[in-house]
Amino acid sequence: QLHSGKNQAVVSTQSTGGIVVKIVTKDLGKDFFKSKGVVEEVFDTYGAKVKLIKSGKKLKLDQSHLETVIPSVGRKVLILNGAYEGSIAILDKLNVEKFSVSLTICKGICKGRSVDDVPYEDISKLHTND
Repeated sequence: QLHSGKNQAVVSTQSTGGIVVKIVTKDLGKDFFKSKGVVEEVFDTYGAKVKLIKSGKKLKLDQSHLETVIPSVGRKVLILNGAYEGSIAILDKLNVEKFSVSLTICKGICKGRSVDDVPYEDISKLHTND
């Protein structure tokens, strides 16, 4: 599962497919810097296999090269940390001053529950084909 701190993705050994992440290292060159990809597989403790959204290229990256992506309001996210970890939610509101979001859980044990003040680093956008 991807976890994060200051939007920097941190990977644990559980699988988290479908999370959108952004490459934040310049070490891979300008073709990859700031590119977005979907986590396909998690390996070791701090690694992820990422498929780039635009090119379809696949990369194996360390967590330090990735950060979570905050979607627009109304989009689905996966909660990565905290009491609702593993739940899928809809992003209801961005709280820019607090670097947090308000969510409504739409899948998981607490379906229908509204949650406020979830830190940015505790969620990531779920990839969809639309």
